[in-house]
Amino acid sequence: MSSSDPDSRLLLLMRHGKAESGSGQPDHARALAEKGEAQARLVGEYLAAQSVQVSRVLVSDSLRTTQTWEAAASMMPGFDGKVSFHEEIYTGGAAELLALVHGIGDQHPVTLVIGHEPTISTLSALLADDDSDPGAVAQARIGMPTGGLAVLSGVASSWDELQEESLTLHTIVRPSPEEP
Repeated sequence: MSSSDPDSRLLLLMRHGKAESGSGQPDHARALAEKGEAQARLVGEYLAAQSVQVSRVLVSDSLRTTQTWEAAASMMPGFDGKVSFHEEIYTGGAAELLALVHGIGDQHPVTLVIGHEPTISTLSALLADDDSDPGAVAQARIGMPTGGLAVLSGVASSWDELQEESLTLHTIVRPSPEEP
């Protein structure tokens, strides 16, 4: 996205890719499965193909979300934005995630958040306005698939202006890698 409107905002809310089953390890330490890495790479390819210039990335501090970001970023050549990792994305809900988004500097009009369910789908549905795609809103209300990416945009002079129904939910990208 590149817009001549300085108040244009693009918010990308992504659920981590498919994770390994857990098998006795703490949830926070669950790694991505091979399919999850492929899903994340597909999202990175999608963003690169759409010429989306992400300038700010907020990532949960869990292993699977960190790995999701690394796989997506590997497909985004030239990425030079700011990345930070947040326990609140792992432990909090939609209100905590929205509070983090409110703190994003206005010099970052395109922001990607990588987190967990049900927070990602809940926030996607909460922010969706009346102009949003009905199918995407329905999917957000049902839940975000692993590796799914909600694409929301709107006009706001500052990220801290975001509130319920303040962005248009255009689509939910559902990456489905080919099975080997």
